[in-house]
Amino acid sequence: MNFDKKLAATFTGTICFLTAMMAPVSAAMFNFYYSGTSVLNPNDNVIASGTLTTSPYHSATNSYEIIDITGIRNGDPIESLLSPGSFLDNDNLLLADSPALSEFGFAYTAGKVSYNVFNTYDYLEVGYQGSYTGYPFSSFSITPIPESSLMLGILSVTVLVAINKINGRLVLKKLNHSNGGIAN
Repeated sequence: MNFDKKLAATFTGTICFLTAMMAPVSAAMFNFYYSGTSVLNPNDNVIASGTLTTSPYHSATNSYEIIDITGIRNGDPIESLLSPGSFLDNDNLLLADSPALSEFGFAYTAGKVSYNVFNTYDYLEVGYQGSYTGYPFSSFSITPIPESSLMLGILSVTVLVAINKINGRLVLKKLNHSNGGIAN
């Protein structure tokens, strides 16, 4: 085994080992997006998007706890995630299976107003601006963001395969050259 293969194998093995060791303790991240129209005013629309950061997956509850949020709601930056139970009984859980949110959902503030995003037969947002507002969603998605360590592991395997292919071509070229252009 030449030096390039040894280096690639060592690097790939180390990355895979570290990825496996880090997976149970690392936080997960998810992109979210939703839009909807007010139940009281058809001209009042909501669009929100951003990133949810969660604690590691809890197999007992089949969920992640949302611990941070960033993003924008109707042009206003999302300021903070509200602690569980602080607005309309939010639990800040992201479920691993569909539906992605419980009937209590997650709550946050944007533009100094509190909002709760949850699922009760359909995804909804309720806010409080002196009175409650409600927005059934016409569009809703939560998608995982691949971990950088996983991406590094995939890149490492790709590099190892490329090195093997390059080395294979070099060996074939040497055989052709040493045999006068005829490979056996």
